[in-house]
Amino acid sequence: MAPLKILIVCEHASNVFGGEAMLPLNYFRYLAKAQHTVYLITHERVKTSIQQLADINQDNIFYVPDTYVHKLLDKYSQILPERIRVVTFGFVMHLITQVYQWKLARKIVKEKQIDIVHEPAPVSAIQPSAMFALGAPVVIGPMNGGMSFPPAFQQMASRAERFLYSAVRFFTSIYNLLIPGKFFADVLLVANERTSKVLPKIRLGEVMELVENGVFTTLEQPKAINNLNQAINVLYVGRLIDLKAIDIVIDAIAKCDSNIKLTILGDGELRIQLERQAMLVAPNRVHFMGLVPHAETNQYYDNADIFVLPSVRECGGAVVLEAMARGLPVIASNWGGPADYITVDTGFLVEPKSRAYMVDEFARIIGLLATEPELRFRTGQGAIQRIKEHFIWDNKIVKMVEVYRKVIKNT
Repeated sequence: MAPLKILIVCEHASNVFGGEAMLPLNYFRYLAKAQHTVYLITHERVKTSIQQLADINQDNIFYVPDTYVHKLLDKYSQILPERIRVVTFGFVMHLITQVYQWKLARKIVKEKQIDIVHEPAPVSAIQPSAMFALGAPVVIGPMNGGMSFPPAFQQMASRAERFLYSAVRFFTSIYNLLIPGKFFADVLLVANERTSKVLPKIRLGEVMELVENGVFTTLEQPKAINNLNQAINVLYVGRLIDLKAIDIVIDAIAKCDSNIKLTILGDGELRIQLERQAMLVAPNRVHFMGLVPHAETNQYYDNADIFVLPSVRECGGAVVLEAMARGLPVIASNWGGPADYITVDTGFLVEPKSRAYMVDEFARIIGLLATEPELRFRTGQGAIQRIKEHFIWDNKIVKMVEVYRKVIKNT
């Protein structure tokens, strides 16, 4: 079949920002490697990091300007808690960016004779899109969302946050008609059934399911079984913010044998507080490594024996897939994204019944895996096999191109 001309549109495409910013960059890279002609529209604030990447076609990237209004809104948004900032100042900033993206996308579609436009981020199912009337069919997603805190952790959301999120959900269909990209999109991709339930109710396009996250490569087998006398390294990778609930694992480590250590990759507003907690309950057993470039994280996965993600509001959880790809047994909360990835053969899911229950369960499972190396190895093997079958980027690109061709054929 003839190669396609594809336009990827997103606010942030970056290997530095992490999270969902990685997704559009991966599509841009891997579609080009599959011999398609790919263009990318993204924000000027990621330009410096993208220009350092040697394996992409810099001439096919177009940048939306970082305007004075963007900078002003970003400055004053810092006074708000992150989750409130996202649905207030962040929402307005994204809409401003989308105006520039829409104008630029229309121009590129016409000049480059684009076959299809793909907007893979933001992954929010309710955030409106301005990608309509571009002169080419549009695919949006995969989206992932519909998350709230578990009942036992509802107190983590402030009253203002609960009010704002309720208001946003209530007006979803209205502002998605006023900014009707998702109404007119030819296909809306969702990562799971949970997300499909929170899509705008009024829409014209088909809803299809496709996994949101993926990994580039995987090991053939887990690392060799350690001697029982060796220290067990438990690893966490992610931001140090309240919803990640890393304090639960720190308390769990304190309940485990002294040969079990915890390594934490990442940074965030709770780092100082968590460091104090670790020194109090598990002195010299918790190591904070700070931010580590994404390209260097595999060495930490490969030095670990167990991976943990205690997050109580995680839509995706790409780090779970990264750990599984390196043959690590994963322990995670049975809430949101991790539950889409982990099976009984590939890891352990802990019900978020209460904080005390989660501390005890994480401690119990960590202790079990620490004393049963054969179980670690067997679980790691299952994880690698599941990654190979469902989450490799090369395979994901093949499925995405199938979606593109189906849309083009039907329009």
